[in-house]
Amino acid sequence: MTGLLASHRGRGISLAMKLLAIGFARSHGMHWLRTFHHPDNAAAIGMNRRLGFVNDEPGVATT
Repeated sequence: MTGLLASHRGRGISLAMKLLAIGFARSHGMHWLRTFHHPDNAAAIGMNRRLGFVNDEPGVATT
């Protein structure tokens, strides 16, 4: 999960954090990842989709 204070949103911090986590997981042999988001959080859902995640169920996505 990636969480930011409202005052820090919209600056690309979540994307940077998620890319760092994905790189770390891949470098340690992980082949799939799961991420969680609020089902109404359009920004998080869009970011996850751009990164290749697909929804398994509301609020849960895997790649």
